[in-house]
Amino acid sequence: MTEIEKLVLEAKSHRAINHPYLVALKEGTLNNPYLAIKDFSIQYSGYTSWFPRFLTAAISKVSNHSHRAHLLDNLSEESGNIDTDELELLKKMDIEEEWVQGISHPELFQRFKKSLDISDNTKIDEATEIWREMFLNVLYNGSEAEVIGAIGIGTESVVKYIYEYITCGIQSHTNLEKYDYVFFELHSEIDDEHGKIMIQIAEDIVKSNPSNLKDIRKGMLKALGLRVMFWDMMLERANKQ
Repeated sequence: MTEIEKLVLEAKSHRAINHPYLVALKEGTLNNPYLAIKDFSIQYSGYTSWFPRFLTAAISKVSNHSHRAHLLDNLSEESGNIDTDELELLKKMDIEEEWVQGISHPELFQRFKKSLDISDNTKIDEATEIWREMFLNVLYNGSEAEVIGAIGIGTESVVKYIYEYITCGIQSHTNLEKYDYVFFELHSEIDDEHGKIMIQIAEDIVKSNPSNLKDIRKGMLKALGLRVMFWDMMLERANKQ
C-alpha cells in the first residue's frame, strides 16, 4: 500500500465522512427528517454554487500540464459537459442523458432545491459562508501539494461516501423522484472517477518529491476539518427544528 493509499483510507474513516449528522439524515432520527433535508438543501447550495470557483483556484496552482488538463476536464463537467463513456455509466443507473447533459452542476442542485419548494432567495447560514470562504482560502494560499490534498484526497476521493448517506435520506424521507435529486447520484459516479485521477496526481507529486506528502495530508485534513465544522452546525440546526 502506498502512502497516498493510506491517506485515502484515513480520509474515508474521518468524522467528516461518517458524521452523526449524516447517519441521522439517512436513518431519519433527526427531529423532523423532511425539514432537515430542506435545510440541508439550502445550506449546501452555498458550497455547490462555489465549486467551479474552487476548481478554478486549484487549477491556478497546478504546474503539471497533464494534471491541469484533468482538472480542466473536471471543470468542464461541472458546466454540464459529460462524455460518452460517463453517459453510458449513468444510463446503467437509470439516469437519462437529457436530465444532466448541458446542465451545470449548480443548476442541478437548484433543481433539487426547487423540488423541495425552496425559493432561490433563501439565505444561507453564516457558518456556510465561513466554510466556503475558508476552503477557498486553502486553495488560494496553499502549496500545490496542499491544494491536491484538499480538493483531491480530502474532497473528490471521498464525496461519494457522503452522498450515499444523503441519497438514502432523500429516498427514505421525501417523495422526490430520481430526476429531482440526480445531482447526488451523478456525483457519486463521476466524482468517483475524479477521485481516482486525483489519487494518481497525488502519487505523481509524491514521486517527484517525497516531502510533498506532508502538505498533501495537511490539505486533506484542512478540507475534512472544515466539512466537520459544517456538519456540526447542520446537526445543531436540525436538533432545533
